[in-house]
Amino acid sequence: MTQSQKKPLVCDTCGKESEHLRRDVVDEGYNALSKPPMWNCDACYDEKRRRRQGQSASQ
Repeated sequence: MTQSQKKPLVCDTCGKESEHLRRDVVDEGYNALSKPPMWNCDACYDEKRRRRQGQSASQ
């Protein structure tokens, strides 16, 4: 499949199309193995990770 034939990836959080998506499954103090997968664009991934780690957006 060529680049132009690839199906667009859509962020499960904001609904925007993205070239790639990210998901944390296991991290220090976090385990999402039993949760439904949520694939995120970079902006949503970064925001969710900051919230999970108890940081504000400016940190």
